Amino acid sequence: MRVPHCLEYRAYQQEGADLENYGEWAADQIEKVILAEGPDTVGGLCLEPVTAGGGVIVPPKGYWERVQEICKKYDILLHIDEVVCGVGRTGTWFGYQHYGIKPDMVTMAKGVASGYAAIACLVTTEEVFNMFKDNAADPMNYFRDISTFGGCTAGPAAAIENMRIIEDEDLLGNTAKMGDYMLDQLNALSEKHAVIGQARGKGLFLGAELVKDRTTREPMDEAKVQAVVRDCMEQGVIIGATNRSLPGLNNTLCFSPALIATKDDINQIVSAVDGALGRVFG
Repeated sequence: MRVPHCLEYRAYQQEGADLENYGEWAADQIEKVILAEGPDTVGGLCLEPVTAGGGVIVPPKGYWERVQEICKKYDILLHIDEVVCGVGRTGTWFGYQHYGIKPDMVTMAKGVASGYAAIACLVTTEEVFNMFKDNAADPMNYFRDISTFGGCTAGPAAAIENMRIIEDEDLLGNTAKMGDYMLDQLNALSEKHAVIGQARGKGLFLGAELVKDRTTREPMDEAKVQAVVRDCMEQGVIIGATNRSLPGLNNTLCFSPALIATKDDINQIVSAVDGALGRVFG
């Protein structure tokens, strides 16, 4: 089952939304889904710390604290999907660390080895892990599964080296610093291009939502958003766009520069977007 989004920029479109306390209100909508389904039928809640598919949705104040409360209240496992945000993307090792929550399970993948080798993994607490053992009292007992590629060491070797580089070169610090810089540049760009309704993000995971009108916040046509992406590609700069996770809101440009990005790299990206917006929208 799906739960509602927490995109504060679109809060006015959600019936009954508490605009003054939107974070907690958005989390409360999850509780309503749980109650409608029946708490005893819900084993886990899976969320991204910063939602990728919906257009780089940075959680509003109070959201994650309330989500944690709800999961504890109904004894529901909190599963954090860090495939996009994990291993440095938001300026911390994991995106959830920005919000002071304690997940029961964390999944991660491409960022673990920066794409240089195939690897994905799930990390969980001892309490959860023991549930998978046939004898949790035996310290030598372990979770037995069958994996076609189990035992392949290429992925773990690449992951260990990747994480060593992130630590040695302080790429978490660079990501936080360059992320702040890029968000400032995108906000400056919005002063030039009225089509940018909002720039948002965390670390080097950012988005710029395009609208037809800033007052009504009517979403920009998908074709024109893709035209901006195409123009940037023609300039040698690869950016992305939302993937129809939220119906009718496929209108956000998405940016995920390398963790080693410099100011020159960020300037090149922003300059490409600036030129593309000018050519597409005049």
